[in-house]
Amino acid sequence: MTDVPEIPVGPGPAAETELEAPDILDRSRHRISRRDIDPDCLKVLYRLNGHGFIAYLVGGAVRDLMLGRRPADFDVGTNAHPNQIKKLFRNAFLIGRRFRLAHVRFQGGKVIEVSTFRRKPDEEELAAEREEAAARAVEPAEAAPPDGAGETDGRPDQTAGSEGEAAPEEAGGGTAGPRPGRLPLKPIAYGTPREDAFRRDLTINALFYDIATFSVIDYVGGLEDLAAGRIRIIGDPDVSYAEDPVRIWRVLRHASRLGFGIEERTAEAIARHVHRLDSCSGARLYEELNKDMKSGSIRPFIQACRAHGVLPHVLGNIGEIYQASDNAFERLTFLLGALDASIGSGGAPPPEVAYGLLLWPWAEPLLAAIRGDKPKVLYDAFRGVGAAATVPKALLLETVHTLAIVDQMLRALADGQMRWALKERPHYPEASRIASLLVEGAFGTCEDPFSVIYRNRFGARPRSKPHRHRRRRKSVPPPPPAD
Repeated sequence: MTDVPEIPVGPGPAAETELEAPDILDRSRHRISRRDIDPDCLKVLYRLNGHGFIAYLVGGAVRDLMLGRRPADFDVGTNAHPNQIKKLFRNAFLIGRRFRLAHVRFQGGKVIEVSTFRRKPDEEELAAEREEAAARAVEPAEAAPPDGAGETDGRPDQTAGSEGEAAPEEAGGGTAGPRPGRLPLKPIAYGTPREDAFRRDLTINALFYDIATFSVIDYVGGLEDLAAGRIRIIGDPDVSYAEDPVRIWRVLRHASRLGFGIEERTAEAIARHVHRLDSCSGARLYEELNKDMKSGSIRPFIQACRAHGVLPHVLGNIGEIYQASDNAFERLTFLLGALDASIGSGGAPPPEVAYGLLLWPWAEPLLAAIRGDKPKVLYDAFRGVGAAATVPKALLLETVHTLAIVDQMLRALADGQMRWALKERPHYPEASRIASLLVEGAFGTCEDPFSVIYRNRFGARPRSKPHRHRRRRKSVPPPPPAD
């Protein structure tokens, strides 16, 4: 477990007890400074507070600041309703169909997300939301959200069926009406800060920082869990996982990223509900996987997934191989460790490199046995493994072409017969890096590390040789007959 800074806590609740009154740390008892908060986020907080609204920094930003980490995003919670937020900020755009969020946009593409406090839906509202989700299920599939979308740090995911889709507001400030055949929307159940805290997923993601008093507010025992280095679901884990199985993913993600342990009841319930991941949206699972592939901590996350039996439910037969074979999994963790190290040192390996490393221990024996069009056969093989996460077609094609080149490189290093035209292929540079990692144990620092390895082994550097076409001689017409 990583070292956790000393965090002062109040009396603190037992694991199952809800706090009637919150634990409050005043400015002298916590480490959060306004200097560490994004300046544009401070503008949003101060403007809301200046107009008489409650304005809290919420979610993962408070958690990270309490741990001395730099937050990736800064989100705001308020009792102002979406239309009131929009009136305060000319640069605000409302998104969402049922539960509307305000995205306050700043220069450079920065977005501060502002959400209104709401309570957990009751049984009647949950039934209505399930009915609405069932109606949407028969409609044409929506496009997957862009990379990075859907990270909620404790809020129910806005792409989930129970929350409606994230459709941007129209330019005029109104919203598009419901599509033909859709059920009318029920009013949103707005709530208090306490109710909003208890509808989040993890205790450490339900902390609030109040810009009016500079205090940290804890309704759910998150401070106690931060101090103990512990991941705990709010409420009953069985109920929470049944409502949204992707919470299993988030428990493992935060435990692996922070080096925290998982509270006993939270961990035990995973085995009872991990099968529910099979029925989750494939696009949503891919987006969750994609965040972890870019995080610099994919290796510990995959190790946590294997420990809790998650891999077969996300990667299908590939996950079953990694779950059952210690050799394949050891190879995988070595490759993903190199990926994490590259990201940690400021590198940004292309997606086909990252996913190539994820798939290589599975793909290597298949490539060795394939005769003919290796990329096509490998592509079809992946489509047949039953992976619940839906990898986009374009990325999968780029990845299998990259791995086919890696296979040719390794065979060239074995027999010294190099196809010079290989360097002309679009994914040669990415394949060169992967081949270097497989052979030398490191990505290499030059532009084409494979060429260096080949030259050192055989004394010749693979070069591209242009194909020479013979020029046809122009036929000269015979001279005209003499008169």
